[in-house]
Amino acid sequence: MNAEKRIRSEAKTLLSNGYWSSSLGVFFILFASVLLILFLQSFIVLGIQVVLTPLFNVLAQVEPSFSLEVEESFGNSIIMLLSGAGGYIAYAIGFLFLFPLYCGVKRYFYQISKGENAKVSEVFYYLTLKFKSCMILGLRYGILCVVKFLPCIAPAYLIVIAMLNNEFSTFVNSLLTLCAFITGIAGLAIWILWTSRQFLTIYLFIEDDSKPAGFYVKESERITNGMLNKSIRKLIYSFFGWFLLALTGVGMIYFVPYCEMSLATSAKWIINLQKEVC
Repeated sequence: MNAEKRIRSEAKTLLSNGYWSSSLGVFFILFASVLLILFLQSFIVLGIQVVLTPLFNVLAQVEPSFSLEVEESFGNSIIMLLSGAGGYIAYAIGFLFLFPLYCGVKRYFYQISKGENAKVSEVFYYLTLKFKSCMILGLRYGILCVVKFLPCIAPAYLIVIAMLNNEFSTFVNSLLTLCAFITGIAGLAIWILWTSRQFLTIYLFIEDDSKPAGFYVKESERITNGMLNKSIRKLIYSFFGWFLLALTGVGMIYFVPYCEMSLATSAKWIINLQKEVC
């Protein structure tokens, strides 16, 4: 049995020890938090419009440039500007909340992989403890991932923009939709390949959160150089079939905990091996 199959087999065994239901609860918390942030963004934008619309209607009687009936009026420009700013504020709040939560999810599965008694409350660990250290890591690691993600997803994004801004025939739209999907999946695969050397970053932080943020990224790159990096890629890509199935909603309950548990188990193996070498 090769390393990837051994890791997946161990992950299944660990989850079967009473952790399937709680692991789903962990991801439900994360998913619900994402929805909450999206709701917050909509709420902020709607709140700005509800507050300013009556005010600008009154001002429009004195100064016509505030009229909201004219699409390019000064009043509409202010509302659009403030709505955009409100959206960015919501996303900033979301990052401050979601990244520590995501690290907590990683911590939960990593503890299971080490044979420790993991509790669902571990999800909130970095929101209550080590928040500052987690956010510094989030900025360092998150910016790196986003910078690498944008060019990978750009082709699919440009295809979607072209579809929205032009009126194509049904056949062309279907063809472009298929192209957008294929280039999106290909972009995701390239992004995983590009960021695979940073795979251990969060797990190293979980092991020891006393180091500077840059240390975890560089240490991950050092450890996963060479054959280990190829093994990590093979493990991640082995889940692509499940990932595509999960996109349809079928198999999501099985795929998400199984994949995350396998990644945590792989990280445990690599970090333990590194400790033995050192």
